[in-house]
Amino acid sequence: MKTIFKTIACLSAALLAYSCVLDEIDTQITDEEAIAQIRLECDALESYTMQSQKPQAVSFRVNSTTPWEITGFENSWLTVEPASSKVSSLSEDITVKATGANNALADRSITLTVKGANTNITHSIKITQMRMGQLTVEPIEGDYDKAGATKTFTVSSNITWEATAADDWLTLTPSSGTSDGPMKTVTVSAVAAANKSLNRTTVVTVVSGDDKSQFFVKQDGHTLEFKPLESPVVDRKGGELVFDVIATMDWKVETDNENFTATKVSDTQVKVSAPFNNQFAERKANIILKPTDADFGDVSGSTEVTQGVNFSFSGNCEVLEDGSVKLKCGAKSRVTTLDNYRFVSIKLTMGETHFEDKGELWCATKASGCNIYTQLTLNGNWRIRQDGNLPNTTKPDGGTISTYKNVALGIEKNKDVLNAMTEYRLDVINELTSDSSYAGVYNHVVKFWYNGKVDATLNGRSVYADDPEAEAPYWFGFSYEDGVVDDGTWYVVKTCDVTPLD
Repeated sequence: MKTIFKTIACLSAALLAYSCVLDEIDTQITDEEAIAQIRLECDALESYTMQSQKPQAVSFRVNSTTPWEITGFENSWLTVEPASSKVSSLSEDITVKATGANNALADRSITLTVKGANTNITHSIKITQMRMGQLTVEPIEGDYDKAGATKTFTVSSNITWEATAADDWLTLTPSSGTSDGPMKTVTVSAVAAANKSLNRTTVVTVVSGDDKSQFFVKQDGHTLEFKPLESPVVDRKGGELVFDVIATMDWKVETDNENFTATKVSDTQVKVSAPFNNQFAERKANIILKPTDADFGDVSGSTEVTQGVNFSFSGNCEVLEDGSVKLKCGAKSRVTTLDNYRFVSIKLTMGETHFEDKGELWCATKASGCNIYTQLTLNGNWRIRQDGNLPNTTKPDGGTISTYKNVALGIEKNKDVLNAMTEYRLDVINELTSDSSYAGVYNHVVKFWYNGKVDATLNGRSVYADDPEAEAPYWFGFSYEDGVVDDGTWYVVKTCDVTPLD
């Protein structure tokens, strides 16, 4: 089965843009991390053996996301074409040939090295040309068609020999012979069965005493693969990618991650999309092509896509394996959006919780002198609040904004209530309010939701409506200052959905 290579862009503008963060962000991608994502792949075997008198060519493929070159053969009996990406492309079929026969009484070998720029990844390939000896094999010429056919090769030896094919789709007749003294040449029929799979290659090995000769036989087949993208990354805020597909069969597409959608848009294209990444770790998905006809067997092609993170972390935060985040009581342990928002809905889906007597959970922002937040604190008020003191935030009666409302859940405030929390949500909306104090002007309408229920609504003069610069990131977590005693409170947030409401 043909290897499907996966490529990831290195040090691209997209990755550099992805690493740009706000003041509290500490998850920048470094140059070292970008270099670590470079791919340099080669489907060559570790070693190849050529015949002494009629050496066959060796072929393999290099697939890379960085410039590459092949060294080790300079001024030797080998030629390599192409020998670098400077005269070809990042993905290329390589052909290695001997310049002539080896008439010496000893084998000769050269080790090729495939290496790339900005990476320490290398591939070593040993090429050996056999000495002139008692065994001569003239290999099959040309590739088999996918329909199957019969071709021949010859074996010349002065002793007993045996020929084998590494795969059962190629049948050899006769598979052995003998000679006592003079060289004897035998023609071997090699029958290839019809191929309903991908392109395939097998190795024919002929052994005669201490001598061994090998050559490769290739049969054309069907193709089912993606054309690689330079940067297969879906935007962290949601987006889509379009992949070109090369296929000679009817096919379908699947993905192994439910957060991604893969759609066949034509016989030659797949669209991959994902919504806003509401988890706290990078998402990855394999996009898999499969034939619709079961007769093709276990044939597939795949490519990998990733989606970045929309949040930064400070204080005592731990991103868990399932993509959720665990916040522990401490100095300003917070999760913060990478982007600024004016009017927005922030919804937290909670996992495990462990609130103690001083436990708290805030969701808040601060922009141009305006604070908007909700606070659940066991040793204080449960409150929805907006504060502002800019000149253009005065109320019609001349006062400045400082409004809050205590949250009434209709049940006693205790740890059991907080530990039963499944959803926490803050909506900041720009809309007209019926409040007579602000009649006829747009205002902040701030809503707090607890377990899917609206428990409090607060109206206030809209700072954002008057100040186009008034936008900021939102954060959730603890407001504790440094030095506050840790009472053991912690909680897990599975997802954070951020929906702009502008």
